[in-house]
Amino acid sequence: MPTTLTLQELYKPIQSELEQVRAETGKLWEQVIALVDGAASPRPRNGGKLLRPALCLLSAGAAGTSELSRFVPLAAAMELFHIAALAHDDVIDGSQLRRGAPSLNAMWNEHAAVLAGDYLVARGMALMASYNSCRAIVDGARCIQHMAEGELVDFGAGPGHFTRDGCIELARAKTASLFAVACATPAFFIDPTYWQPLHEFGLALGIAFQLIDDLLDLSQGEDALGKPACGDLAAGKKTLPILFMRESLEPDGLARLDAMRNARVSPDDRRWVAETLETSGARHRTEAVAREYADEARRLLTGLPPGLCRDAMAGLTEFTIVRGA
Repeated sequence: MPTTLTLQELYKPIQSELEQVRAETGKLWEQVIALVDGAASPRPRNGGKLLRPALCLLSAGAAGTSELSRFVPLAAAMELFHIAALAHDDVIDGSQLRRGAPSLNAMWNEHAAVLAGDYLVARGMALMASYNSCRAIVDGARCIQHMAEGELVDFGAGPGHFTRDGCIELARAKTASLFAVACATPAFFIDPTYWQPLHEFGLALGIAFQLIDDLLDLSQGEDALGKPACGDLAAGKKTLPILFMRESLEPDGLARLDAMRNARVSPDDRRWVAETLETSGARHRTEAVAREYADEARRLLTGLPPGLCRDAMAGLTEFTIVRGA
């Protein structure tokens, strides 16, 4: 299903509700900043694709509701969990930029950034609690558990344990688990029979999304990423495109790649990485795996009632892949 649709076009069925989510999360983000910098602090940037709250709202529509506004707080909770995860990631990676602006750890310090992430998780859980559903709360808590477990298991495995299955499982835990909860939770309140296909859709789409994100980290510049390029290499992360590159490199190339760990990646190194991504076939191989998961996600949508929201979700599966082209 080729598409040239933009996110703005794909979000049309939920445009009004998504703007409410943007306003709500922006307000809460301002409150976080004000806790440290005071009420007169400059308004922080409220960027991002809002993909997770968009999927939450689209899933609610695809499951049959016509009352999308009912799910604005739930969608906002999904974005808060995502922002909290980014704050924690920046501390782990030592990243000084996020969405083109200073990260929280750059603005303050690592301790305050971690606390800010914890605060956003708490506010997100409070929004979920407003639906009075123990099952929804449990799913949200398990999602946060899986996100943390993925990072902890990866840390415990050490740099020498680098496998394809490990890369996929990390993508599933740290990214796809939140996609799955965002997609599936509305079904609790609309039609529980749609929970399973929506949950599996979110997992498949989330893995595809993360694999393409891993490619973009190696191929795009800081301006496009809103954060330092080749940050995964500098942080010593184990991603599928890095694994595929390593499998094709001679010892001197491997040594050059390893030298970027815990170091500032130079412009020459970034250009070499981007070239190697192409010449090694790592880009093509990663895109092929991501395509498999995106196709599976789109197949899972066939069990949902046809409509504009389901069509937009199908479009997002293709958007996830082509944004890396």
